[in-house]
Amino acid sequence: MNPTLYDILGVAPDAGRDEIKTAWRQAADRFEPGSGGSTAQFRLFNEAAEVLLDPDRRAAYDAELASRQAGPVPVGTAPGVSTLTAPLPGAATTATSLGTDLSGTSGDVADSPAGPDRAAVEETVPAEPTPSKPSGRSVPVAVLAVLGLLAAIVIGGAAYFGFEAKRAADYQEALDRAPAAAERAAVAVLSYDHESLEADRDAAAKFLSSEYRSDYLDTFELVQQNAPELKATVEAQVLASSAMVQTGERSPNRVPVLLFVNQTTVNAARSEEPTVALNRVRFDMVKVDGTWLVDGISSY
Repeated sequence: MNPTLYDILGVAPDAGRDEIKTAWRQAADRFEPGSGGSTAQFRLFNEAAEVLLDPDRRAAYDAELASRQAGPVPVGTAPGVSTLTAPLPGAATTATSLGTDLSGTSGDVADSPAGPDRAAVEETVPAEPTPSKPSGRSVPVAVLAVLGLLAAIVIGGAAYFGFEAKRAADYQEALDRAPAAAERAAVAVLSYDHESLEADRDAAAKFLSSEYRSDYLDTFELVQQNAPELKATVEAQVLASSAMVQTGERSPNRVPVLLFVNQTTVNAARSEEPTVALNRVRFDMVKVDGTWLVDGISSY
């Protein structure tokens, strides 16, 4: 039996949101970034948390899990329905008696005074209709119609499965490429130096989609107001990243990526000692004209 998402995080099926979130953080903290197999393990924890921390997706998953555990329903004969293996009572007797009545008369019907005139009887019996020959064209046309329908089904099925196979391959390629693009963007977007704020801002903007760029610039204005006075410098270092596999509709052009990022801050106006913040950040990556760009940022 395959492990469930609850098994992966080590929580009970009725665990609350806080318990699941704590278990996810503890599970993700156990792996060492860069070690063999850590990326796959990291992705597994993220996929489990992504579903179980979303109420709608968790409800859908629980329903699917319940139906899967119930197993298939055996198919059998409906109660009270039996198959007839013998002829109906009286069928053979009726056929025999009919044969006797037709052939077992003691005299000629025509010679009986009470019997009808044979010629009159023959005149009243309608002649059997001559069976019409089937049209020579109907069979080939029907066959061609069936063959045409089968060909359309085969071609349509091949096109559908070909489309789905390409879509799956494109989505897998997106899962492989989006994290690397997110890591490059994170270094620029989450770092700045009070002595080069405008250059840092412009460098970060190159990694952002046109829709998200305006939001980022609004936020960066606060940095420009405070960083020079505090003489603040922030350097971001990405420890690990993983694509967050989506349930339901999966687009090869949009992939959320979870990153573990250390941000080292030096605030010369207050202290010479650097401080390190351990952050989990989600980058919503979108593919625009073949390039992966950041379309949203949220912290975990």
